[in-house]
Amino acid sequence: MTNRQLSGAITIAIASITAQPVLAQQVLEQGVEQLEQENARQAAPQTSLIAQQNQQNQKIQGGTPGRVGKLNDALESSEGGWFQGIEIGGLIELEASYISPYEGDSKSDVVLATVELGIASQINDWVDIEASLLYEQDATDLEVDLAVVTIHHPDVSPLFLTAGQFYLPFGVYETNLISEPLTLDIGEARETAAQLGFLYQGFSGSLYAFNGDHQIDGKNQINSWGANLAWAVDTDSYSLTAGAGYINDLGDSNSLQDAVSDNRQAIYDQLVEGEDPSAGQFRTDPTERTGGWTANLGIIIGDFNLIAEYLTASERFDPSSLAYRNKGAQPSAWNLEVGYSFPVFGRDSIAAIAYQGTEQAVTLELPETSWLLGWSVEIFERTALAFEYRHDSDYSVRNGGTGKDASAVVAQLAVEF
Repeated sequence: MTNRQLSGAITIAIASITAQPVLAQQVLEQGVEQLEQENARQAAPQTSLIAQQNQQNQKIQGGTPGRVGKLNDALESSEGGWFQGIEIGGLIELEASYISPYEGDSKSDVVLATVELGIASQINDWVDIEASLLYEQDATDLEVDLAVVTIHHPDVSPLFLTAGQFYLPFGVYETNLISEPLTLDIGEARETAAQLGFLYQGFSGSLYAFNGDHQIDGKNQINSWGANLAWAVDTDSYSLTAGAGYINDLGDSNSLQDAVSDNRQAIYDQLVEGEDPSAGQFRTDPTERTGGWTANLGIIIGDFNLIAEYLTASERFDPSSLAYRNKGAQPSAWNLEVGYSFPVFGRDSIAAIAYQGTEQAVTLELPETSWLLGWSVEIFERTALAFEYRHDSDYSVRNGGTGKDASAVVAQLAVEF
């Protein structure tokens, strides 16, 4: 469960998975090192400060949520399971929230935000598998979150093949904060797909294909695809990761998919209710695809790290699918964030500030701009405490919003196992 809308939330989370709580700077350093190791058993198509915390995750999931990265890291660090070759890990998040929304009274709640259990196994020199179950109170019933088969032998070839249900490597959605960046709210997509990628001397990339949830022109076919390319370098004075990606149907992302379906169904219902003869000619599925682009950059210099990401639709959507001011919307989002790492009583700690924003995304219930300030610290082994303040500004009334502000204070307790 994430704090994705203007209203915001206070979050107390118990997250599980890595051998130690992972702070953003450490993860980026690990990601850079992994991208430069050709012999790494599992290749990474995207580089990430947070989400890509192990090689399996990097191979298949540029757009993976942070909780999945933690789960994968725990699986990688596991020293044993039910029998040799099996690795297991889990994630539990407890969240308490206090919300001051744009309109109405403030509210608070405590929920079991996340329960996730994952299993991974190296079947032989070429094949490994990973699967996980996920539950999020008030958001996701118990379901299969990931189920992936990977074929890869780094000593033989830099190429790898992954197939199954995973988060498409479109965007990386890195952050040092509790709240997920606004770019994730537009671009994150989980699909059953096949992906062919490579890793070679700091460069990585992949092509992937899948059958999207919308049947464009009524065709139930594998016509959705995407591509990404990333580069990483690590020197004595700095570390850098950069990447870019394209998807031919941004409407397949988790949030846009629901918004497009709801909007088109509402139009169809109005036509039927008004006994409009055109109702029989109106499709509840989109009649065309709208692509999307994304680019990201991560830099570490000393104790400082910089995160920058931009994501946008390549053109306007059909107004019946997604509208903005009586025209088709072309939604976009960006995140600019700076973090500083420092010890507190001998424990790792990081403070960060971020400025985020969107354009033409009011129908997705996203803020126009957001300021976030946060701090996290490791208080015990595999246990971290984090705090965050968030201030959101809605779109103006003229542009379909309320023209008001919202804020939230967030606290998170993360325990990994």
